[in-house]
Amino acid sequence: MLQVLYSGETKELELSGTRQALLAFGRLLREKAASLDLSQNPCPSPYDRSLSKIAFREDPQRAAVSIVTQAQVLRIEGGREALDLLAASIEGFAADAGANDHCHVDSPTYDYVAPESDPLVIAFTK
Repeated sequence: MLQVLYSGETKELELSGTRQALLAFGRLLREKAASLDLSQNPCPSPYDRSLSKIAFREDPQRAAVSIVTQAQVLRIEGGREALDLLAASIEGFAADAGANDHCHVDSPTYDYVAPESDPLVIAFTK
């Protein structure tokens, strides 16, 4: 089970799920393109809303990965190396983090994330 929560005020996203779901998503990011329906959270507090889908694709013209919200969809696009680095960050968090930990993946903290990206937090579903 994965969910993506979104704050309109800060544009921050939270990608959360079980340890197994986050590991599976990291593996999925290593594909060329895919989409994934998300679990809807009726009470996304402190966020404003729950997104319904993640869509991603490899774009060989991009060096960095773009992580942006469009309507109810989280769109992830980037070059293969950047997508693999994002996948590794998600998999590493899922494999090693404590149940109450979270991880920020954003620009300029990570140079593989494009500056226009929305800030992303990775966490376990509570």
